[in-house]
Amino acid sequence: MSKEYKIEYSNGITIILFTNPPIFDEVKTIIDDIVENYPYEKRLWDLSNIDFHFTINELHDIAEYGKAKFIKPNKMAIVSPNINVDIEMAIFDVYRTQDSHSKTRSFRTKSEAIEWLNN
Repeated sequence: MSKEYKIEYSNGITIILFTNPPIFDEVKTIIDDIVENYPYEKRLWDLSNIDFHFTINELHDIAEYGKAKFIKPNKMAIVSPNINVDIEMAIFDVYRTQDSHSKTRSFRTKSEAIEWLNN
């Protein structure tokens, strides 16, 4: 397991917590790990402790990679109180939900995200 992130499964939700900003290839590795080793019907990507910057093309490619891997209906919550990360995640949301069976939504707090995932 990387020192940059931690994956755990708790109360029906797969939680990905970042301790350092991920790089593009690492996100693809994390997606592969989740698909192979964790339930992914409900996922919470916790970006509360980091700041990062992906290009528009990288956000598009990550979204497309995720759509190809997460083939069952699922919900994904992204948590980030950082406005810059939130803007990038809004762009990602648009790419991710196009022609997808995934529901994606960004939140400012973990508790809001968990409430949405469980409804």
